[in-house]
Amino acid sequence: MKKLFLILLLGIFAYGEDYLKQGDVQYANGNFDKAIELYTKAIAANSNSCTAYNNRGLVYYERKDYKSAIRDYSAAIAKQPNCLGTIINRGVSYSRLGDYKNASIDARKACALGDCELLDMLKKNGILVN
Repeated sequence: MKKLFLILLLGIFAYGEDYLKQGDVQYANGNFDKAIELYTKAIAANSNSCTAYNNRGLVYYERKDYKSAIRDYSAAIAKQPNCLGTIINRGVSYSRLGDYKNASIDARKACALGDCELLDMLKKNGILVN
């Protein structure tokens, strides 16, 4: 019984990875609605997929739906708290909404993880919040 469960579980994760790859292709081709649909299926197949949440967030960002992007980036960060690229993506999205406090928090966290570009950008533009 345990072996059957493991096989079933591995099959579900494989579907999730397949949806993720298909979503990446659709995103690269600018088919954002289809990409969102596929990333959502990837998340349904594997709710722990940091990458699926991050990539769906990228699509929302491209559509200038920053609140939805932040929601997905936050879900990804909840899965992997030190996911540098996602932290930066969320910080940039916060800055697009004018939420410089949260953008600054993410910029500092990203800098502590080794990438200070967002922090430097916020400083340069005079919008870094202490």
